[in-house]
Amino acid sequence: MVKGIRIYIEGGGRRDNSRKLREGFDKFFAEPRQRARGKNIEFRIILCGSRNEAFKDFLRAEEDHPDTFNILLVDSEGPVSEDDSRKFLQKIVE
Repeated sequence: MVKGIRIYIEGGGRRDNSRKLREGFDKFFAEPRQRARGKNIEFRIILCGSRNEAFKDFLRAEEDHPDTFNILLVDSEGPVSEDDSRKFLQKIVE
């Protein structure tokens, strides 16, 4: 059973940007957060800074929080087709 949901997000490096980004994601995820909390499931949004920092935090979370549904959300810098999605994710790892 999932004990929590953690979304690791690229961005929010500067303080002003971080506040605005957090406000936006808080609004965007308001309904799923409310549903999760109604089922006693922790729901966290974690702003990580750079893409590499977000990826490292996500990988660490996979180890540190195995009962949590960990999600990595990064900017694609452009369109990504379904066929290209694996290649795009591979670039993040490299």
